[in-house]
Parts: sequence; C-alpha cells; structure tokens
Amino acid sequence: FIHTVELSKDFDHLMILMRVTEHYIILGGATFLNDHATTIQSVLSNVVGEVRPRGTAYIFLVIEALLRSFPVEGGVLLNSCGVLTTFMEACASSYFDDEKCEPDRVIVLYLAALARVTLSRPDTLQLPLKLPSGAVFGEEEFISLYMGKFQVAGNGAHGLLYQKLWALLLLSFYPPCQLASCRNTVLRKSKTIFNIFIGVLKNVHPNGTNLLSYEVGCGDDEESIYIGEDLYEALLQGQRSNDIIISTSLHEAVSTKLNILPNELGQNYQEFCLAENDALQQLKEVILNIEG
Repeated sequence: FIHTVELSKDFDHLMILMRVTEHYIILGGATFLNDHATTIQSVLSNVVGEVRPRGTAYIFLVIEALLRSFPVEGGVLLNSCGVLTTFMEACASSYFDDEKCEPDRVIVLYLAALARVTLSRPDTLQLPLKLPSGAVFGEEEFISLYMGKFQVAGNGAHGLLYQKLWALLLLSFYPPCQLASCRNTVLRKSKTIFNIFIGVLKNVHPNGTNLLSYEVGCGDDEESIYIGEDLYEALLQGQRSNDIIISTSLHEAVSTKLNILPNELGQNYQEFCLAENDALQQLKEVILNIEG
C-alpha cells in the first residue's frame, strides 16, 4: 500500500487507486488506519483539489469510508494534512461566487465531509476564514451555504442521506451549543431551517431504510468493474450499520432540541415562538405524526 503515494501523483490511476484505498479502509479497520494513516494523508494531499469533478467523486469514496468508519480519527487525519482547509477554502469561494470556484456537485461533497467532521468534533471548525480578496467567510456564511445548497445536495441516489446529514449539522448548532455565532445564526434563520427539517422528516423513513450510502457508478468512458460487485454491495450494507448519520433518529433529535429551547432561551423563548410560530407548529405536528 505504501506505493500508492507515488501512484497518486499520476492521475491516470486515480479511479482504481481510490477504489483500492476505499476497500482497504473498510476491510482493514483500525489496524489499517493506524499503520497507514500517514500514507493516506499523503495520497489525499496529492489529489484533493487537483482533479476534475469526476475525479473528486472517486476521491470521496475514500473520504466517506474514512469518516463513516472513523468519524473522529478521520477528521483529525484530514485536518492534519490540510484537506479540511482545502474544503473550507473552496466552500468560501463558492459562497462568494468566485469565478474560479468549484461546481456545486464538488461543493456538496466538501460540505458533506465538513458536516461529518463538525458533528464529531465541533472544535475542528476553523472559522472565520479570510480570503485573499479580503472577504471573510465566518460561521454565518458557512451555515448560509448549507442552506443555499440544500436542494442540490438532494441530487443522486445518496441525496437523502446528505440532506439528513446537513439537517443534523444545522440542528447541532441549536442550544446548547458552544459556538455562540453558530447558535445565534440558526436561531435567526429558524423559519427556513425548520422547513428543511420538515422536508427531511417527511422524506426519510424513520428507520432509515431509504438512505443509500455514497457510491460512484462508472461513466460511459470508463471501464466497468463487475468482478466482486456483490461483495462490494455487502461491504456497503455493513457500513450502513456503522454510519451514525443513518442510525441517528432525526425526529428524536429534533424533539429533544425543541424541548430544551425554553430553558436555553429563557425570557427570549416567547419572542422566538412568535417569530417562528407557523414553521415551529408545523415541525411539531410532523414529529407527532411520526411518533404516532
């Protein structure tokens, strides 16, 4: 596996290299990660932000496998080699509509990775970020980008999974939350965010059976790989049971946060309810229907 660092410098081998690395992470588990963390960092540092969108899709086979299996350790690994900074800088460029920014399908992948990492380790979130243009990408811009790209995140077979992931991230910023600027931003934008929660709760089965893990199909100009397809599908099914995004009950998490809000907001709670009354009532009704 140590030779993958050299292979990662030649993007002609990217597709097979990412698939091989993904399988190593899934099958090798913690032992593999402990033995080869530095190699994985080097490989990802060589390819992230350096390839076309199709190549990024393959890179995210590795990123997803890493963060599904090792939410905390994977985040630390990505942060240590600068990959998270690359993600954040690209997201900032997208928010400010930089002419050289990545397309939405790439930004959605970057935001998904940042969401997984932030949910596991909120202190990993390194904001504000100052761009060379002088613009500042802070917590409010970060949250607004998730809200603005939410519909795009729903594209593809894994779209519902990503929308649930983003809903859980937005929910995590509600009180109690140590990130004061994030907390204040979601409270101000609750009408839109509550509607996001409502949409996800209505579309995602309570047991998560319609949530599909991230996959990449072969394009028309790529060589299809049929050998081992059944084994690969079995591996992904096993990964589903380890994915905290799938196993977490969104309606229970939302209900818990709503029950905490009166104490957290104190005398400001009534004002909050008046401002967000319609969306708040609809959200409560959806939760009651699910709990049946």
